[in-house]
Amino acid sequence: MSHEEGPAAKSTRRSLLQSAALGAAAAALPLGRLFSAENASAGAPSSLIIKGRMFSGGKIIESAVRIENGLIREVSDRDLGAADRVVTLEPRQILLPAAVDTLCALRDWAEAPRDTVEAATQAALAGGITVVCDQSNTVPRINTSELARRRSDFIAARSYVDFGVQPHPPVDPRDIARYPEAGAFAVSLWQWDLRPWNFPADVDDSAAAFRRYAELGLAGLVFPDELAFRMTSLDEVGERYALEALLRRMVPEFRCRVFVTLPDSVELLLRSKDRFPNLLIQIAPHYLLMSREEAQKRIGVAAAHSPPLRSEGDVERLQALAADGKIDILVSHHTPHRTVDKFSSVPIPGEFTPKAGFTSVDFAYPLCLSRLGIARTCKTFCENPAVHLGLKKGVIARGYEADLAIVEERDEAPARGVHMSGGVSSSEAQIDPTQFHSLGKVTPFTGDRLKYRVLQTFLRGEQVYNAATRTFVRAPIRQIRSRAS
Repeated sequence: MSHEEGPAAKSTRRSLLQSAALGAAAAALPLGRLFSAENASAGAPSSLIIKGRMFSGGKIIESAVRIENGLIREVSDRDLGAADRVVTLEPRQILLPAAVDTLCALRDWAEAPRDTVEAATQAALAGGITVVCDQSNTVPRINTSELARRRSDFIAARSYVDFGVQPHPPVDPRDIARYPEAGAFAVSLWQWDLRPWNFPADVDDSAAAFRRYAELGLAGLVFPDELAFRMTSLDEVGERYALEALLRRMVPEFRCRVFVTLPDSVELLLRSKDRFPNLLIQIAPHYLLMSREEAQKRIGVAAAHSPPLRSEGDVERLQALAADGKIDILVSHHTPHRTVDKFSSVPIPGEFTPKAGFTSVDFAYPLCLSRLGIARTCKTFCENPAVHLGLKKGVIARGYEADLAIVEERDEAPARGVHMSGGVSSSEAQIDPTQFHSLGKVTPFTGDRLKYRVLQTFLRGEQVYNAATRTFVRAPIRQIRSRAS
């Protein structure tokens, strides 16, 4: 593990600096007020230096980073002077930017048995993630400004990471004007929130709604699919129909992440970027790194997901597109369920059976680092989502918030040696559900060995997770806000 040098000074709580604007690089969304925490630590040291290998400027370098009051003040291989705390990385350790996860189901409320805000955000820290954007599809569904406000307050009281709330469109369209003040930074448009692909054009109000969201400073998150095609011969083309319909209705000013699962969808969005420069291509690791054939072989009926996992050929094409830098944003798409619900085939009215979704926030970032490499992962899981959210995070550079992760590089082994109910030594860089902090324990990646594992996570310079002791610190957090709030 990393060790400390020099005198250890007692640290006192200090106010954290507001993030600097990102300028013209993106239409910045301001972070909200700082939320204190009842069990917060005494605060980060006012100055911290971390020395060793780090990813900065697009490459791994030997350097040092100086952190003061939560911000990176300097990155240099020169002597950075004295500090309250100095951490020297060991030879196999690397300092990386912490990940920014723009789609993570925090569950809780009526879904607390599946996961809770506290458990999921601790799992995020253990996975090297310091920002999560909540998935709106909770029970009750977040589709009023009052529910958005309640959700914001609920998460703020329990979260270990910075967070954002992105509700469904309101039941009463007039209520959308109150979304920014209620804490929403974006609107989530699931399949049932969108007009079907063959909706009559003369009464289609989609473009007007998109313009209204943009006027209010709200970003978007779209899940294009056609539910009417599910379990029919058209199932495989449902996403294409929905995506083509979305692009017919889209407006250039709407800043929107489009969640896709097929290589044809990525290519269609790439061809559309000249007309819609504010569309971003978003994808989750289980569509990029796991085929339905392999998932079914590993966990059988529990491989159910929505949208469904794709073929081996689709996965190979997606990986080629990712390698060429065609994917804008990676997300965990953490959708945990109880094990009994994942392996159940008993029909439940109004529900997918078995439950559709996987636990992933515990390991999504190190999995992508291992499979896609540091440079590509840091671009799509750290830098790009931070820019989209208007955050000064996601890179190790002067003036950015010190949201960082120390990872250990290990010899990657291809073997899978753990059953879903089994366990391995915590020293192994292996996906082991018994070690998850999330309450959900089912994933088709169980047993996969990883090249990287997270040792420590820092939120604005304060160590908030330590793998050696499996302990967390609840530091003050912030909420992502819309431009209009």
